[in-house]
Formats: sequence, structure tokens, C-alpha cells
Amino acid sequence: MRRISRPFLAVAWSALCATVLACPCMASDVERDLTRDAVDIDKRIAASGLLYGDARLDSYLQGVADRLRRPDDAESVRVRVLKGPWPNAFVLPNGSTYVTTALLDVLGNEAQLACVIGHEMTHLSGHHAAEELRAQRTRLAWTTVLAVIVGAAGAYYGGGQVGSLLADLTADAGELWTLSAVSGYSRDHEREADRRGFERIVAAGYDSAQAPAVFELLLAETPDASSEPRPYFASHPKLEERAASMGELLASSPSTQQGRSDTEIFQSALGELPLDQAMMLIDAGQATAAQRSVERYLARNPHSARGHYAAGEAWRASSAVPDWQERALAEYGLAATLEGAPPDALRKKGLLHRERGETAAARDSFEKFLALDPGAVDAGLIRLYLQELSEPRN
Repeated sequence: MRRISRPFLAVAWSALCATVLACPCMASDVERDLTRDAVDIDKRIAASGLLYGDARLDSYLQGVADRLRRPDDAESVRVRVLKGPWPNAFVLPNGSTYVTTALLDVLGNEAQLACVIGHEMTHLSGHHAAEELRAQRTRLAWTTVLAVIVGAAGAYYGGGQVGSLLADLTADAGELWTLSAVSGYSRDHEREADRRGFERIVAAGYDSAQAPAVFELLLAETPDASSEPRPYFASHPKLEERAASMGELLASSPSTQQGRSDTEIFQSALGELPLDQAMMLIDAGQATAAQRSVERYLARNPHSARGHYAAGEAWRASSAVPDWQERALAEYGLAATLEGAPPDALRKKGLLHRERGETAAARDSFEKFLALDPGAVDAGLIRLYLQELSEPRN
């Protein structure tokens, strides 16, 4: 992965600041640009293939947002799930709110989810995007240095298909995407969103102790890479600030009633999203993170055939671990014994046995695979392998 040096980013930021000072932006232009850009980003996301596209999950998330709505909210939000290997959430000025699969995978319950959504809803109701851009950014300024800033951030969405799509979107979507999804808001706006978002979750009856827990989970999940630009919710300095802010709010909260967390409801709504997320992480070359996703899922669903298959895939992608083959074979083998076993578990098991020279075990796995999926795309190749394994060795 290409690193971008701190001095280079510092030069880019200096260029941005200089251009901002030279080119003040009128309020009407900011509002017009924000409205246009929000619609444009929605269209780009819809066309990109990055939407997770689970209508049931989207409906559940929308229900959480609706419970957090306040009587004085002029704008309504529409929540959807975006594929992404890094935890992130953001709201656009038209109310479109996106949470990534990675963020949902890390969260443990509905109260934590409400904390995230409530925070984003406050950015919307407070018109923070307009205030930020009006105060310090202009379209000309961003045009001058945008390629440097978003190019750096886009690189850290990981490799693989999803990472490439996100990098493309980041490079093309412009200043609003960068503010909302990558760089985040000013400290004052973040603290305001923390405070008013905290008030939302308390008013909605959620367990307020889950608010600081969100950022503790994110800190534990995302490795510290302070020298590298990261999407907003994967940036350690900002996560640490948010955790401290939420801790202060909890300590000063007059409410003594413990609200609800709704852990089981939340996990049921996620369904197999953690396994989908694990496969995205494997594709992005993040096998260790994929293993964590699978482990969390299997702790709740120990008899999931697809869960153990995903665990096998994560170990197969961990070739730096000395016993990765044994671990992968064990997970594939367990998956094959469970209800709803993916036939591919047997194919992958057979391939590993073949690589290891374990002829009998490879033949057994390949034969069972073909029995389950005789019309597989590579069925012909597997039959050739069986023929090869049946031939006597000289």
C-alpha cells in the first residue's frame, strides 16, 4: 500500500488553507453546492454497487432513526448500509445517512447503533456541513488540493473489489464526500453532535452507558496508524476524543434509569452481515480482521455451516500463520458436517488435501463436492483431479 508522507500532506493542507483565505464562499453558493452534491453522491453510491441492499436491515435501521427523531427536527433521515472494510457513518445534507457494514459488524447492540445514528442526525439538524464549508472551504480551494486529500484517504479503504469501488467514489465525489465520510467535522461540531446525540438516545429510552462503549469498541477494532490518513471512524485521535466526550456526558447525565440495549434484536437484524463483511475483508487482504468478524459471529451462532466455511476462508488467507492449513481444513470439515453446508467447503478442503499430497482425503472431499454440486462451474476440473488422484504412482 502506498504511503503518503506527513510533509506532503502538510503542504497540501497549507495549500488548502491559503486558497480558502483567498476565495471566500457566499452562503447561497454553499447551500446550492451542498444540495447538488448530496444528490450527486446518492446517485453515485446507487450506481456504484456499494449498497449492501438488504431491505429488511435498512428498514430496521430506519426504525431506530425514527425513534431518535425529535419534534423540532426539520429534516428527516433515510438510513442505508454501505459496503466497506472500515467502520464509518455519515449523513448528507439531504438526510441520506449511510453506515458501513464494517461499523455494524463491530457494534454490539441497538443502543450503540442509536448512538451513532443520533450523532449523525445532529450533524444534519445543526446544518454542520453548511457551516463548515461556509467558514473554511470553497469549491475552488477543494479543487486545488482535493486529489491529494481524497487520494490519500481512499487508499485506506483496503484492496479488493469493494476497496476499489470506494476509492473510485472518493476520488470523484468531491468536497461534501470528503467532509462527511473522510475528514469529519470540526471539534466544536463533533462535540455538539455528541451532546445532542446523547440527549436523543436518553430520550428514546436507550442505555446511555453504551455511548462511550461504541468508541471503545472502535478503538479496540482499528489498529492505531496515526501517521496514515484514515476514514473518519477509523482515526484514533478522533476516536479517543469522542470516547472522552461521551464519557464526560455519561458522568454528568442526571438520568439514573438504565435504558434498553436490545442486543438480540440488533444481532437478529444483522443476520449474516458479519460473514459477508468477513468475505469482503478477505478480498481486501485483511485476513486478521476477517477472523475477528467470523469469531464474533460464531460465538453467537456456533452451528452455522456458512460461519465455519468463512472461518476456513479466513485461515486460508492467513498463509503467514504456521498452522493455517490445519486450521482451514478443520473449519471446512466442520462446515461440511452441518446443515446447509456450502458445497465449496468440500471443494476447498479437497484442494488443500491435494496440495498436501493427501490423496485419499482429497478424493473423498472431491467426490462429496460433486455429489452435492454436480453442475458446478469447475466440475470438469474437479473430475480431472479425481482422475489424477486415481492413477497409480510410479
